[in-house]
Amino acid sequence: MARKAKTPAQIKAEMERLKQELKEAEAKEADRLGALAIKAGLHEIEASDADLVKAMKEVAARFQTARAQPGKTA
Repeated sequence: MARKAKTPAQIKAEMERLKQELKEAEAKEADRLGALAIKAGLHEIEASDADLVKAMKEVAARFQTARAQPGKTA
């Protein structure tokens, strides 16, 4: 059975829907990470945004490395 080709308008509409879905998912994840940061006490420390981003990237790398190596925990 041949699949019906989508029109450019249909593809554009789907892209817009997916962009909105991504935006909503990112906002939800930002809320979750913000709540976790507060639980961890990050809101009470005095550090520049650059220092916090650097530290968060280090944590992310640690967990990404652990996930890439099954059996190891971060």
